[in-house]
Amino acid sequence: MGETQPGGRPAGAAEGLEPRGDFKLLSITRSSTAARLPPVRNWLPPFVLITMAVAAMAFGLNNLFVPTAAQADGDAAIAGREYLQLLAAFDANPYLIRTHVGLGVIFVSLAAFQFWRKFRNQNLKRHKIIGYAAMTCMILLPITAIACAIVYPFAGPAGIPPNVIWMVAIIWCVVAGWRAARRRDFIDHEAWVTRATAMTVGISLTRLYEPVLVHVFGMVPHAAFGLTFWFGQGEGLLIAEVWLRRPGGPLARKAARKSQLAARV
Repeated sequence: MGETQPGGRPAGAAEGLEPRGDFKLLSITRSSTAARLPPVRNWLPPFVLITMAVAAMAFGLNNLFVPTAAQADGDAAIAGREYLQLLAAFDANPYLIRTHVGLGVIFVSLAAFQFWRKFRNQNLKRHKIIGYAAMTCMILLPITAIACAIVYPFAGPAGIPPNVIWMVAIIWCVVAGWRAARRRDFIDHEAWVTRATAMTVGISLTRLYEPVLVHVFGMVPHAAFGLTFWFGQGEGLLIAEVWLRRPGGPLARKAARKSQLAARV
């Protein structure tokens, strides 16, 4: 027990500095509020991924339904007039780019249902059917992306390597996710599908980096466009890993389960 001064104050307490009841109440209220607020790492990654998916949907619908002439001036102001060469190539051969973009729009729409937990838990059969359709889109999207990089060579040869690398990474994750579902390892399935989805919607970040590289760093538009292919999918994958490895996330749950099994053995 600690010593007390005359008057019942704790030893070492200065005159007039005793804790008052309203300060105690304020401290308790702040602690309770902090306890109710989820950590940033729990809500920020999904928020960023959802934002990228919404942006990918918006860019896709813009490409499908807004005529080039209506958006040429805005794109030139944002990404440089040289960027209009890419729009001209799209108009000259629209079928490939619209196939690629259409697959993207379909995929984002399907992914919204796949990651909607309540729908997934109440509609397991539909979840499985939609999952096969979404996985098909995730395989076709990177393949058509490489075809677009060749047919519309605005970024030149520099645009092909990142598309090939991300295609391999996405398809690898899709196949791994499918195998995990087949062996009923749904934690691994969730992790691999989340990675593939994050890389797929990460392409929307190219629209953000392009004007920064052109206007802030003074890069030539086609060189900047090639460089942006490295950023978007990579950041999407990084954000997905942060989300998957959060306390209570899929990978943490799997590690805890392995520890429990090892302890039993």
